[in-house]
Amino acid sequence: MIHERHTCRACGSRNLAPILDLGPTALANDFLEPSEVKAYATFLPLRLRLCQDCSLVQLAEVVDPGVLYSRYAYVTSTSRTMQAHLEAQSKHLVETGGFASAPRVLEIASNTGPYLQKFQAHGCTVLGVEPARNIAELAERAGVPTWTDFFNAHNAREIRAEWGAADLLCGRHVFAHIDDWQDVVAALDAITHERSLVALEVPYLVDFFERAEFDTVYHEHLSYVSVRSVEALLARSPFRLQRVDHYPIHGGSVLLQIRRRSDPTPAHESVARFISRERHLDLHEAAAWQPFVKKVQHIQKQLPALVRQIRARGQRVIGYGASAKGNTLLNTCGLTASDLDYIIDNTPFKQGKVAPGSWIPVQPPEALLRDRPDYALLLAWNFADEIIAREVEYQRGGGRFIIPIPEPRVVEFPR
Repeated sequence: MIHERHTCRACGSRNLAPILDLGPTALANDFLEPSEVKAYATFLPLRLRLCQDCSLVQLAEVVDPGVLYSRYAYVTSTSRTMQAHLEAQSKHLVETGGFASAPRVLEIASNTGPYLQKFQAHGCTVLGVEPARNIAELAERAGVPTWTDFFNAHNAREIRAEWGAADLLCGRHVFAHIDDWQDVVAALDAITHERSLVALEVPYLVDFFERAEFDTVYHEHLSYVSVRSVEALLARSPFRLQRVDHYPIHGGSVLLQIRRRSDPTPAHESVARFISRERHLDLHEAAAWQPFVKKVQHIQKQLPALVRQIRARGQRVIGYGASAKGNTLLNTCGLTASDLDYIIDNTPFKQGKVAPGSWIPVQPPEALLRDRPDYALLLAWNFADEIIAREVEYQRGGGRFIIPIPEPRVVEFPR
């Protein structure tokens, strides 16, 4: 089920230093029926190590993907923030990718297909690759052709033989979930042609570091990616990093644009700029991560204290958004069903179940206005601006939101 990794998956170095231990936690997307809780025993180590050569941060242990994705409950957010992001990014890639005509687009870990639908609207031929069968079926129903399997070198060759080469290969927040990056490079080599563009969006290590976003640490999320680490990975490959763009989505992410070395498109100045900033922050040095660890410990102490102070006044607290990051936050802060009455979430796969580890029940979003709890802890804090702007009626009635990262605080409603 789990094995320990002793080498950096980017550069191969063994010069790894421990930087954070969050203890044994449940798998972040293992939402259970209440009757299954008693028999549940999948609490696995959650430890971070830093490569002191290329600055990649990675989990010390790797969980078998078959275990992680056997009953996957994550679907891509349908929020306005996410939809606007997907629209803007797809338009940017189609218009600036140097394609002679509408590109053939392959997306790995395509989920229910919302990103590929944006490319379809631009006249592109698309194919999704999604290992979770329940999720892939939803994509097919939405009109997005989907290959139901993991993306690897073997499957990439099969896809090319059946579907053809991709002009544009996209992967949003999946690259960091894959253990074998050398196999990813081999798969990219198999599925692309000489002028193909590879666009991988990943949570950015600098945002993770500066905002102490420790709740984004969970067993699916194997790597916490710096631009330097991607440069190290590609150094001995047929590919090079051509451009880097930063987006605020998911607490701060970067879009890595990768091309073959034979492609004449010049390197964008952004690559050198991002690497320079990472070097300035000394992200490759374990000592530089000590303030990060102190921030994490501060949040782990202050958030439960705030919630329990509210409960001690006889007021009720719920969770807003049954996200993977939210489950890490709850588990590592020791918050349970005795602290939060329930969590609201719009994902049907999660409703009626309990959140892993904390065992807090998940209800549909309608419960917020029907029940009117005093406080809602924003477990999906990465969409805080949109949620707070949308839930005006809840706040006018006296409800308040708690934002946990980077500092636990109550958001007061302007009068």
